[in-house]
Amino acid sequence: MAYPDKFDAINADLDEKDWIILALVQGNARISFADLGRRAGLSPPAAAERLRRLEDAGIILGYHGRISTAGMGLRMLAIIEMRISRSEYQRFQKAIQKLAWILECHHIAGRASFYLKAAVPDAAGLELLIGYLSQFGETTTSVVLSTFLDHREFSHDDK
Repeated sequence: MAYPDKFDAINADLDEKDWIILALVQGNARISFADLGRRAGLSPPAAAERLRRLEDAGIILGYHGRISTAGMGLRMLAIIEMRISRSEYQRFQKAIQKLAWILECHHIAGRASFYLKAAVPDAAGLELLIGYLSQFGETTTSVVLSTFLDHREFSHDDK
């Protein structure tokens, strides 16, 4: 079985106008209903209703500004795998909620328990973060050298 280069499981209930709306909103979440409708071939109220339906269906989860971590002074990205005993999960999860340098935390299957994405100012900041996290369990850290895909937008072409 070949690895798919398209998303075969994408929601088949979306029609062409829904896909146009999704593409436009992913490109500019601040687009007006008038412009959305014009570009999707709908009236502004019809475009607004379609957008609301996509939100209600849980396809559109929210609208966010993308912030540059480097622009915020956090110039080093790291991936940290954590091996933690089950008895520490709750304490760990509560503690990392308060750590601004942790961008993502995923509970995973496999050798590690959690996968973290962190943005820190520099190597000294990374050392400080790893030292803090070590109280919960074993860490394995990789520094991100470069990123070629940090955000995926879905389009009708992916079907």
